[in-house]
Amino acid sequence: MELTCPVCAIPLDEAGRTFRCRRCDGAWVAEDTLVAILEQRASTLVDLPWQSREDKPRPCADCKKDMQTVDLGSVNLDRCPAHGVWFDSHELASLIKQAKKFVTHAAPEPKHGILERLGRLFSGQG
Repeated sequence: MELTCPVCAIPLDEAGRTFRCRRCDGAWVAEDTLVAILEQRASTLVDLPWQSREDKPRPCADCKKDMQTVDLGSVNLDRCPAHGVWFDSHELASLIKQAKKFVTHAAPEPKHGILERLGRLFSGQG
C-alpha cells in the first residue's frame, strides 16, 4: 500500500528512515523508528509519554483511518498506534531537540558496588 500525506493526500517519498511530503514538507515516521531516533539523540533508552488532546483527526498515511491527536513533549502530533506518527513541517526537528525529556529512568544503582563488597569480604569487614 502506498503511503499518502494526511494533509495533501499525495504520495510520500522515502527519505532515509522517514517518508516526506514534497508539498508540505511533513514527515511520516514509524513509531519504532521514532524511538530509535530519539534514543540515538539522547544516548540512552527513552519512553514516549503520549498525552491525548482534542483536535480534528487526520487520516493515517497507511490505513487511512482517523489518527489519535496527541502531544509529545511540547509538540502536537497525529498518531496511528499501528502504523506511525505524522509530523508537520519542523515538528520532527523540534521533538528531536527534546529527546532528553523522554529518558527512561533506570532503577537506582546499589548503594555498595561489587568491588566495594569484595574488598570488605576479603579484608574481614564483612
